[in-house]
Amino acid sequence: MANARSQPVVQGPPQTNAVSAIRYALEHPDALPTGMNDFDCKPTAAHPRPVVLVNGTFGNMYMNWSMYAPRLRADGYCVFGLDYGYEPGAAPYWRQVGPMNKSAAELAAFVTTVRAATGAAKVDLVTYSQGGLVALNYVNRHGGADAVGALIAAAPPSHGIGVFGILPWLATDPVVSPPVGRVLPAEIDVATDSEFVRQTAAGGLTRPTVRYVTILSRTDTVIQPGEAALPEGPNVTNALIQDSCDNYYGDHSLYIYNEIALRIVRNYLDPSNAIPPDCRLVLPIIN
Repeated sequence: MANARSQPVVQGPPQTNAVSAIRYALEHPDALPTGMNDFDCKPTAAHPRPVVLVNGTFGNMYMNWSMYAPRLRADGYCVFGLDYGYEPGAAPYWRQVGPMNKSAAELAAFVTTVRAATGAAKVDLVTYSQGGLVALNYVNRHGGADAVGALIAAAPPSHGIGVFGILPWLATDPVVSPPVGRVLPAEIDVATDSEFVRQTAAGGLTRPTVRYVTILSRTDTVIQPGEAALPEGPNVTNALIQDSCDNYYGDHSLYIYNEIALRIVRNYLDPSNAIPPDCRLVLPIIN
């Protein structure tokens, strides 16, 4: 990973849907979301922990966070993010595909940089999809338990995922697995019962010093609630979106481009100022 302070500082406009965000990112591959990676930002008493946004598979920071970053910055947080898991030769927007243990180490180094720049003792992590499992591994195996206040994960593959049995097959088939592992090692690591998943869960998936929130949806066809939910505990909340809004039918992509999901994340970042989400019909793909 490039030094955090050397990352591009060109900021793209806020977006409200994934299609527009992807289109802009393809046209401007160096763009950052508005409000992200201001290393002169100092946390306030109201929001003493910087928020680090951790991407899902493939999409870069702008594709993932062009809705969340500006809104969280407007809320008063110092907001940071990184593109991790880059494999040499990949397109600029083709990220989060490398070995996930290496990605967790990249996240650890980035959090150290953020804490040093801001003077914050801890950060809060807001993650999407693969980023949730990378963050769990960082907390459990790379020292993150002492550096993270809250881990708020939207659709994390906490126990690994099957995707209708496709990923375990890719990870174990003697013919298919080697080439997939060379090109997309993250897809091997995220599969159910992979070595990476087992290593992450060694000693238990959670640590007592971190507050965990997992945001789930019954209508997510990529990561099922049972694959995402963490074991119950006093510091663990598994929040089903349909418990807040029963007319939510959003698919996997809508966790990061939907007002309901964003409001739930904001509420768990700042529980003392929580506001009920504005529930309305949400259909798959359509924001």
